[in-house]
Amino acid sequence: MKKRPLMLAVALSMIVTNPLVARAQEAEFYPPLAAFDGKDALLLSPSPALDINGFGTIEFWVKADWAQDPGYDPAIMAYTGPKGARFGFYLDRTAKALGVQAGPYYETVEFDFSDRQLHHVAISTIGDTTTVMIDGELQDTLGFSFANLPATSFSIGSAGRFSPFIGQIGQVRIWNEVIDPDVLVDFSWREMAESGPNRHPDIDALVGVSAFANPETGGFIFAGDPDDPEIVAAMNTGFDKAPPAYDAVNLEAPASAETEPAAPGDTASAPTT
Repeated sequence: MKKRPLMLAVALSMIVTNPLVARAQEAEFYPPLAAFDGKDALLLSPSPALDINGFGTIEFWVKADWAQDPGYDPAIMAYTGPKGARFGFYLDRTAKALGVQAGPYYETVEFDFSDRQLHHVAISTIGDTTTVMIDGELQDTLGFSFANLPATSFSIGSAGRFSPFIGQIGQVRIWNEVIDPDVLVDFSWREMAESGPNRHPDIDALVGVSAFANPETGGFIFAGDPDDPEIVAAMNTGFDKAPPAYDAVNLEAPASAETEPAAPGDTASAPTT
């Protein structure tokens, strides 16, 4: 069921600050985080779990951590291939907007990420539109959905081998249903479970989740069967474990230059020979 990463390098962060301090403290939950320094990323094989074009939700937590213009828009994650990105999410270089890419389309949603705080983002593909929620509020509805393009890699902390992220990315959750906004808000600072008081009402629709703090998962889990308990059991465990010793992804290696097109506005981070 699990797909092991091809190559990856992640480092855990155990101390989290966020703009919703009271909410987070009440919930006593912080998403497991991976820290990226602009050199490494989590690179995985494609998975059917990511084929949610037109009907699904991807949520994550993100914190920008650069003091000056990196010269490109750092990528939070992307599902890319030889013809472009099926979807890609970026922070613009000023950390004042979220960029959403799908095939030839690229639009930005204004939001101030420059406070170096942790923010919850939920992006839903609904028919021919894409909605963007940040910190529990609807920010925009875009007039395009995820692109129906072939994909060769799913990356967190980069767009393929381009646009490396600088900062922290929290637990990524991929759903093959559009999650109700109220549910997204309710579980944005709350641990999920299959049963009991923390049971998520849409838990059967969870088809992918990051598990950065659990070295046995390789950093990410794709569900072959939504009822498989492994996907839930693994994502909320291992917070106190040391970062696993993964192999680094060299984002300047020329190997994928012909198969991974650069992200919008990204020239400084393109592979060099």
